[in-house]
Amino acid sequence: MAASFLSGCRASCDGCTPGRVRMAESELLANLRFRLWFENSRGEAFFGEGIAGLLQAIDRQKSISLACKDIGMSYRYALHRISIAEKRSGIKLVLRVRGGTPKGGSELTEQCRFLLQRYLEAKRLLQGFAKSM
Repeated sequence: MAASFLSGCRASCDGCTPGRVRMAESELLANLRFRLWFENSRGEAFFGEGIAGLLQAIDRQKSISLACKDIGMSYRYALHRISIAEKRSGIKLVLRVRGGTPKGGSELTEQCRFLLQRYLEAKRLLQGFAKSM
């Protein structure tokens, strides 16, 4: 089905000429986008581009507050996203210690690092596939 889709329209519809390709393959491929996310067994998305970017920033900054400033996300929204991802995945993603700069901080759990690495690897593979089309 995909091969016939890419080879062009063969039916007369919407004013196209039979046998004529409606959209050049290069134009079609240039407009393709993909999205990647992980879902739990109930089909609820819990890990995608947004949470991955937040977790990477937390890993760099060792602080949720500083990570939020770094990526332009509100602290409250970041905590909400982390909470949802942890609830839906059943995995503790971030270890938090209250106390500000002198005593506090945040770090990713080992399970979170594993999940983040798998997400980034899958994203890299998809990007490579998309470029090879």
